Amino acid sequence: MNRELINKRFESYLNEVEKHLDILKEDLQIFEPFFPMDGAKLEKLIQNRDYLRVFDQIAYRFLKLQEGLGKLLKWYFLKKGENVENITIVDIVNLAEKTGLDMDEDFWFRIRALRNSLVHEYGLKYEEVASALNSLRDSLLRIERLKNQLKTGAGL
Repeated sequence: MNRELINKRFESYLNEVEKHLDILKEDLQIFEPFFPMDGAKLEKLIQNRDYLRVFDQIAYRFLKLQEGLGKLLKWYFLKKGENVENITIVDIVNLAEKTGLDMDEDFWFRIRALRNSLVHEYGLKYEEVASALNSLRDSLLRIERLKNQLKTGAGL
């Protein structure tokens, strides 16, 4: 694969991840007075359309962040000369852990579960979604640390 294409794709996914992270942090600041979140607080909050819009954006941005992070990992390893084109994301995650990046299978599946809890319409499962919001808030620091490791490791 062309080195220029690899570099462009890596930088594109890096920019995408940075954008989603920044917006997520801003949106979570709006909910900051309500953390730790519980089901009753969330149910009351999202009755307000302004808070519902913020929640919807958080769910969307986290979905995009989690997807982008997987692509960023893949293109990071391609940039490093690893042959990861035909391997699963779990294998890429395991490679990340082996190389000392702040990612492992447990964390990957945890953020996937968070994504699923936030983006699916679960009706009245406010407690589950509130718990996911708390975990998301706690996970952003680690995601940002991983993003920084990838950026530094890529020489940017």
